[in-house]
Amino acid sequence: MKINIFWLIIISFLVIIPMHAAKRKVHTIGDSTMSEYKPAATQKRGWGMYLQAFFNPDSVEVNNRGKSGASTRTFYETEALWPSVKAQMSAGDYLIIQFAHNDEKCKGLDAYVKNADLRANGQDTLTDMRGTEPNTTYKAYLHKYIHEAWEMGVTPILMAPICRAYFKEGKITGEGRHDLTVNTKKPSEVSKNYVQAMREVAEDLGVPFLDMTARTQEFYEQCGQDYCMTHYFNCGDKTHTSAEGGMAIASLAYELISQSPELEAMHTWQVFPSKEEYTLYAQAIEERGKKAAFTADGTPFMQDLKVANLRNLRKKHFGYLPLNKAWPAGEIDEVANRYVEYTISADKKKGMVIESIVVPICAVGGKGMNIHVNAGLGEAFRDVTTLYENTAIPKGKAMLIRIDQPILVPAGDTLHIRVLPWYDSHGRPQKGKRLELGDLRIKGKRLK
Repeated sequence: MKINIFWLIIISFLVIIPMHAAKRKVHTIGDSTMSEYKPAATQKRGWGMYLQAFFNPDSVEVNNRGKSGASTRTFYETEALWPSVKAQMSAGDYLIIQFAHNDEKCKGLDAYVKNADLRANGQDTLTDMRGTEPNTTYKAYLHKYIHEAWEMGVTPILMAPICRAYFKEGKITGEGRHDLTVNTKKPSEVSKNYVQAMREVAEDLGVPFLDMTARTQEFYEQCGQDYCMTHYFNCGDKTHTSAEGGMAIASLAYELISQSPELEAMHTWQVFPSKEEYTLYAQAIEERGKKAAFTADGTPFMQDLKVANLRNLRKKHFGYLPLNKAWPAGEIDEVANRYVEYTISADKKKGMVIESIVVPICAVGGKGMNIHVNAGLGEAFRDVTTLYENTAIPKGKAMLIRIDQPILVPAGDTLHIRVLPWYDSHGRPQKGKRLELGDLRIKGKRLK
């Protein structure tokens, strides 16, 4: 019976006939639970990948800009993220804002405040600066997004973060609901509830609030832990969803938008995909993500690339460590400003296509090392895509990463290839673990 829950969500709504209207965009900003993924690189899927299926493509375009590893702070302060989204927004658009997973990196404390305390006590400081405090910095960044959207004539929507699949006796725990308050029964305990903080911002500013936390909690508990972990969270952790999970959550987002009287104008854009239509839509995502064959004419070349940039990493014995020599506790995804980078520039008059990438790696000291290999263009690191993900790098075994995926580098542009490591620390900082990398080799063709 549970296997039909996803489709029961969809058929429980009335068909809304799309009306003629000027084409607008629905921009979505958030973290890895929302972001785009290439099926050839990983089993993970963000729910934002499937939202377009619920809108008339002749009326609205969904611009999914969720980013793995982003918090309210890092998304706002990274040039390739919030500034580039703003450049794509126009009056009449909508902006869905969903953050919290990475804002929680300091267990409800602000990273800069925590670093000040660590320095005062003579301790090593953090290199992961994503953490925000829910009642202060988290709220402050939500205010920034909202006010800057208003200035552009864009309607902001606050959407509470999806739950993590943290079950206890069949129920989602407080931490799974993004409530990090240690003792809710203690009057002096300061609330560390990110969802409540978001709700308060929405109420203070009169912004639509969609409680996806409560809705996903209800959904997960109805499905049950075993079913959730088998069907929706089968990507190796309890935060990131599979294709089936991403589709299910997209349908919940559709539900919440449909039920919001404040978003009546959006309702005219919504459509009612049949099971067959939605299945075909999801299959098309998988097909587009497959490795493509390259047939363009050009002059073949092969080149070794040296490390061009170390960002927030330290080199030691040809290995790479965080600056304070310890991998932080609680990491589940990439840290956008911690990477090893290789670069290659195209000729000013002729572009190139990279056909394959090979890089030797080795995880030293432990088996909890994970990596993404991302590619982007220019100093702004635009058009970012994850080429490769490995969340099970063997300990002490040298291996070659091979990526056979064509990447076009336009004339006069520069391709940046970033290796972003993180470590599954099992709840405590880990020292003595490092990622070793060799020269990266690329093969491709310079276009005629």
